[in-house]
Parts: sequence; structure tokens; C-alpha cells
Amino acid sequence: MGSDAAIVASGLGKRFMIGAADERRTLWRAVHQAVTGRGARRELWALRDLDFEVRRGEMFGVIGPNGAGKSTLLLLMAGIFQPTAGSIRISGKTDPFFQLGAGLKPRLSVRDNFALSAALLGIPRREFLERLPRMLEFSGLQDYLYARLGELSSGLMARLPFAAALHANLDIILIDEMLLVGDLAFQARCREAFKSFVSQGKTLVVVSHDLELIRSQCGRALYLKGGRPAFCGSAGEVVERLLRDNPVPGASPKA
Repeated sequence: MGSDAAIVASGLGKRFMIGAADERRTLWRAVHQAVTGRGARRELWALRDLDFEVRRGEMFGVIGPNGAGKSTLLLLMAGIFQPTAGSIRISGKTDPFFQLGAGLKPRLSVRDNFALSAALLGIPRREFLERLPRMLEFSGLQDYLYARLGELSSGLMARLPFAAALHANLDIILIDEMLLVGDLAFQARCREAFKSFVSQGKTLVVVSHDLELIRSQCGRALYLKGGRPAFCGSAGEVVERLLRDNPVPGASPKA
């Protein structure tokens, strides 16, 4: 891995085994599967033959239609999934904050959930207490500190793990459609934060259907189609390639 590379994928592939037939539970089918350990399964390659590099200090976009393998790629980058083929090498500290929402507890207070998110991100308690005011200011959740998280709207809830992660000391930040939550003011705050991180030499990988965001803020991008790389290059060229492949009459630049 070169000294300026944060992420390098070589021949990267990820395969899943999924159901291939109607397996409604008859007694015979249940006994057969219990004895043999086999059911009707087939291979599904979510990703295949990926070769790309993300440089340190760049904002790199990943686009493609639903089912193209975008979130699977982020999970590989985060180390949650392991490759079936090839390799992916990460240089720097990263955490999948797009998955932190799964660890939130609706019955706990907003403050307690901030503490939980910080713990999942490896932020020591003393540092968490120092950073909490900044997390609250960024998220706009100051007035909800002691409300139960489940009492908030879905948009407000989604701000919490996002704000916690942006105030952790991460070298590589993985973002999966987080700008689609929150109002325009919060989205603008996020975009300014992204610019600040890039200026600090941090690396951002953004998966989004917001093609204008990718075109305006990413230097380079990867277009996935059917789990394979369709095109990788400058963000503008990548967006244009996707739009040529997926023409939508009367559509805006956002897919």
C-alpha cells in the first residue's frame, strides 16, 4: 500500500449464500435439513472484481442503483464483512457509524445514547464528557438531552450517531446516505464538516444517491453496477456515466 493510500482493494469480491427455492417447513423438509445440514441455496455475488484505491485526505464517492453492492462495500471497508475473494487493505482508524444506529436504545435518554455511541466508537468517558457539548451543538439536540430517544422523530434520532462519530478521532469516515436525514440546515452543517475533515487530511467515503453531492464535493468516485465496477474516475465523469446508463426523462440531477 502506498504511503498516500488509505484504502486499497484488489480483486475484491463478496459472496453470500441465499435461498433458492420455496422452503416452507414441512415435517419431511425439516427432518431432511436437520440430518443433512443442507437446504436449497444458491450463490449471490454482491461484489466482484473490484480494484480501486482511495487516497488519504480525499472525499471519495460510491454510486449505483439499489442492489449494486454499495453498502456491502462499506461493510467490507469497516471490517464487519470479510472478503470472499481478493483483498481490501485499510490504513487508519475507521468505524462504521452508519451502523451505530443499530446499537441505539429508544428507551434510554438522548444523553445515555450519546454515551453509548461514544463507547462503541472507542471514545474514553473523560473525552466523551469533554466532547458532549460539541456533539449536542452539532446535532441540535440540546433541548432533548433527557428525553427518551424513542420520543424523537426519526430524523432527529438519526442525527445522534452521526454527531457522535464526527467528533471521534477517526482517520477514515464512512458515510451511507446520512445526508438524506435531517432538514436543509443540518445537511448544510454536514457538508461544511466534510470540507473541514478533508482539510485536516481525513479520508471520507460517501455512498449516496445524491448525485449533486457526489459531483460537487467528491474529487473521484466509483460507479457500481450489478456488483461490479462500471467506472472509476473523476466524480463528474462517473456521475455522467451513471446518468447515461440510467436515463430518466425529466429527472433532476439527483437519482
